Amino acid sequence: MTAVLPGSCAVALKEWALVSQALLRGEQLVLIRKGGLIEPGTGFEILSETFVLYPTFEHQTVNYVREPYRGYFDEAAGWKPADGRLRVEVVGQAVFSTQTKDPDAVRRLAPFHIYNDEFLNQRLKWQPDMPLVIVAVRAFRLPAPQTIPLHAGYAGCKSWVNLEDAVSLHGARPVLDDAAFEPKLAKIRELC
Repeated sequence: MTAVLPGSCAVALKEWALVSQALLRGEQLVLIRKGGLIEPGTGFEILSETFVLYPTFEHQTVNYVREPYRGYFDEAAGWKPADGRLRVEVVGQAVFSTQTKDPDAVRRLAPFHIYNDEFLNQRLKWQPDMPLVIVAVRAFRLPAPQTIPLHAGYAGCKSWVNLEDAVSLHGARPVLDDAAFEPKLAKIRELC
């Protein structure tokens, strides 16, 4: 599964900054989503297979991650927007997705995410008739962090943002090479 990215990307997925850090370290391979508060009642949908990770701080709380990863909360503070610009350095590629309402299925995926049971329970209880969407993500590191100007249209509790200016993906490299990533993806598929 040799990874191929387009030359640029103008679509961003908003995700907690500390989860973005875990993706960069190869410690997070799945995202568990239901959708943003201002999105339609259909729940989370994958609008683009390739996306820039837009690090957010809304709803991010140290109490929702397992103990070994709580240090990322303080590190993530360095990713807060400054001077009207947002720092981006992670690109994601959705390589598999499924839906579930089964708490056990979500808990089986613990080796592939940093969330704790409190977060998973909260996600399952919020809009309980809507399933969770499990998205296996292959993370890529940009050769150097880029900054993009913040625009008012990016604000709000929504999952996806169409960027005013595309981010160059030239030189982005997978966080995990094929030999490391493929067996993990196979296990994620098996556990779902």
